Amino acid sequence: MLLKTFRWSFAVTALGLALGVWYGGWTAFGVIAILAVLEISLSFDNAVVNAGILKKMSAFWQKIFLTVRRSRPSAACSS
Repeated sequence: MLLKTFRWSFAVTALGLALGVWYGGWTAFGVIAILAVLEISLSFDNAVVNAGILKKMSAFWQKIFLTVRRSRPSAACSS
């Protein structure tokens, strides 16, 4: 079940690690692996924080929080 659910995620991760070794050697492999673990842990932490925030919101604000995309300033607007 786990492999069926995350097949593409595992494949992309393995491909990224293999390309890292090919392009930058084992040092690049280590850097990519560390960055991947950091990304996963920070994403999980962000999900936990968001769940705590959502719990305190009314149904109306929960829907807005989950559906409205935050706009980012374009490069042309920044000075």
